[in-house]
Amino acid sequence: MKYLKIFFLFLLSVLFIIKSKAQLFDEWEARPNIALKYKFNKQWSVTGTYYHYLENNFKQYNKSVISVDAGFKINSWLKAGIDYRYGFNSRKHYHDIRYSIAFDFKLSPRWKVAYRPMMQQEFVSLKKEHLVKNPIEYFLRNRLTLSYDATSNLELYVFTENYLEIEEGNMGFYRQKSALGSDYKLNGRNKIGFRFEVINKKNGKMVARPNLSYTYSLGYGKKIN
Repeated sequence: MKYLKIFFLFLLSVLFIIKSKAQLFDEWEARPNIALKYKFNKQWSVTGTYYHYLENNFKQYNKSVISVDAGFKINSWLKAGIDYRYGFNSRKHYHDIRYSIAFDFKLSPRWKVAYRPMMQQEFVSLKKEHLVKNPIEYFLRNRLTLSYDATSNLELYVFTENYLEIEEGNMGFYRQKSALGSDYKLNGRNKIGFRFEVINKKNGKMVARPNLSYTYSLGYGKKIN
């Protein structure tokens, strides 16, 4: 209970800072999500997640996204992953596939730095007639994260991520995303998270995006304690 209070104190502190700087942002968005994770063994895991996209200062529903993410832990500092996402609303739908590899390095027993490059591709359909009107979009993303284990249950982190758009062999700036966040393990199976993202878009707009998440884990090594 003590560490849960620390988590909510951190959350309230971030929200206070956000409120005081609200005028800096052109728009507010949110992507609350809920996930179910299954760990097969020490190396393999799969996670299914539902994302609910809100925009226009939380007033407008944008879309829903369903994700299936498979991860493979190669060793203590290297992990590979593939993430398939299906996005949809009443007007359109699309597919999104992400290939990533993550390098994790411990700086001390509590501090860790991670680098994760990712290739992302979005498309409506792979049929030739659709590709003419809606060609596949490619993005190269590079994320650098610094995290701190405040307790055995509470992790705090910051990250910055650069998005590059790949078009006809050329790469150009698409967006920059930075975030401050925390994850709190309620027990061996339940985890809640909060993070506040700031996105600098290609069109010059600065967007604020607070997100809440919940993950329920099953499988190898997962038990309620």
